[in-house]
Order: sequence, then structure tokens, then C-alpha cells
Amino acid sequence: MTMNTAFNKWIIKALLLSLVIPGIVAGINGFMDPLWYCNTSHRFNQKQEDFNERQQKTNFITFHDFDYDGLIIGSSTSTSMNQHHFKGIRVYNYAINALQPLEYVPYIRYAREHNGKGFKYIFVGLDFLLAGKLPPPPFDPEKIFADTNKPLYRIKTLISLDTLMFSRKTFMNYLYKRHIYYDRDNVKHTLTLRPEELRANIATLMKHFEKSPFPYSFNNYKYSSNSRDILQSIRDDNPGAVIVPFTTPVIDDFMVKMVRNNLLDDYERWIRDIVAVNGVCYNFMYPNTMSADPLKYFHDPNHTYPFVADMMIDTMYNKKVEHDTEFCIYITRRNLEEKILLLRRLFRELEARSK
Repeated sequence: MTMNTAFNKWIIKALLLSLVIPGIVAGINGFMDPLWYCNTSHRFNQKQEDFNERQQKTNFITFHDFDYDGLIIGSSTSTSMNQHHFKGIRVYNYAINALQPLEYVPYIRYAREHNGKGFKYIFVGLDFLLAGKLPPPPFDPEKIFADTNKPLYRIKTLISLDTLMFSRKTFMNYLYKRHIYYDRDNVKHTLTLRPEELRANIATLMKHFEKSPFPYSFNNYKYSSNSRDILQSIRDDNPGAVIVPFTTPVIDDFMVKMVRNNLLDDYERWIRDIVAVNGVCYNFMYPNTMSADPLKYFHDPNHTYPFVADMMIDTMYNKKVEHDTEFCIYITRRNLEEKILLLRRLFRELEARSK
């Protein structure tokens, strides 16, 4: 065997090996599909990591048949809403962890463009702390959309070792218990925490909300003067849709800290802005029987269990409730002043009881 022949065989083996390894990586990533652009669904990938909901949910919209009547938009507090719980309409849950209201319009627009028609209903989740003055969003929506639609996007991510890491995590979720995960139908599941775990979780996060240096903390909170304009932009960009705004629930201690940090005026202004723009607000953020029982309804100070989200969907759509319930105050332009007085009294009474 000549030296050239041996060298040529080595080159061929090296080339084959360079194809085999990426092929194996791509096969695993396609099989586990942590980035949600394939149609694979099996027992090993039913517990998906929520490591990048912006990209994962955008991928689903981009690479699957997308035909829906309604859309849910919001932050992590709205991700627990089961899109399949709506009766008589197909709804897609495009709520994303840490999504700011400033980002709602471009994400709604992207979903609408891929839907091929306007949405009949848009359910807009609103969080009080995210209505404050915030730094610019860390991710540019237009860049995410552009990157997702690049010709080689799926190939690059399929052979990526970063993607492989999340494929491994998805498989480990199959083997072991996972507290929070998505299934293959875009439904977020949350396992019930033990009371001692939940108490520790709430204490840690309440300390964070109260003392952290971030602008969404109680001690640094400043209501955004642009909040009403942002709400108006959602309505203006979707003139044919029924906009259903709702505030997200929190525990009693969260609201006590709001009062003690003199945020009740900002809360009132927030409610007024929501109603001024949309004419209505389903307000789930106020002292009630649910907020008073965090061990039953919440897994941290401002995130409820999925069964609570089902109750919220029933109130807003399935039953189309237009009156107060034990965990929702239905506010309209007509009853706004009456409800504002009621909310102030409920917050004040809660704070007084907690002393």
C-alpha cells in the first residue's frame, strides 16, 4: 500500500466520521425535538424543558400548520392557561416567560401573519409589576423572527450540541420527576409542591420582590407613563379582534406589600388604563378566597396552578361571566368608580388584618 493510498483512506474515514457524528446529533435532536419544529411525539419527549419559550413557540408557529381563532399573549403568569380548555374555538397560547407588554404587538402580529387571518379573540394577560418602568426587552422580536426564517436555521440547530443538551434534559425529564414542563400540545404542567417547599418558595420570592434592585421590585416600582399607549397599540393593531384583558392573580402577602410600599395609587391607575382602552377588565388580582389560600392555588407568589387558569378561562370565555365572582371582579367603564372604591377597601382591609 502506497503512502498516498493510505492517506486517501484516512481522508475518506475522516470525512465519513465528520458526517456520522452530526447525523447522530441531528437524529437525536429531531427525535426529541426540544425546539418544537418537528412533528415527533412519543413517550420520551412528553416533558419538554421551557428553556426558551420565545424561540420554541415561535418555531411551532413557523413550522407547523397554524390555524387558530384566538390567541393568548402574556408573561409566564399566563403560560399555565390550557389552550385546549376553550370551548368551541381553537386558541394558541403564545404567552412567554418575562414577556413585557411592549413586546405583545410584534408577537401577536407574527402569529397573525402565519395564521393567514386575524384572530377573533385575543386574551391579554397583564401583570402589575410589568406595567412599571422597565429596561428595554433583552431580546429583539424581529431578530428572533428573522433568524427563525433563515434557510439553514433548522439544519444548524439540529446539528447543534447546545440543542443536544436540551434533548438530553428532555429525556431525563422522562426518567425523573419534573416540577414544571410542557407536553407536546403546548400545555404547561405544574406538579403540586409540598407545603414546606411552597412556603420556602414564597418566602424567597417575596424577599426578591420587596428588596431586589430591579425596577419591578416593590421598593423601585414606578408606573410606566407609556402603559396606556402600549395597551392602545394592541387594540389598534388588531381592529377586528375582541380584546379580552385580564389581570393575573397574586397571593395576599404580595398585595399587603403593595399597600405598604404605597403602590395602591399605581394599581388604581393601571386598572383605569386597562378599562379606558378596552372598556372591560377581568380583574383576578385583588384580595379574595383564592389569594388567601396560596397552598391550594399557587406554586409561588404570582403563579397559580393550571386548574386555576382553567377557572379563569371559564370565567372569561366559556361562561362569559359579566358579574363579580368569588375570585374575579368584572370591571367596565360603567361600574369603574364603584369597583375602584371596592378594590381600595379590600386592599386596605387586607393590609390592616395582616398587622
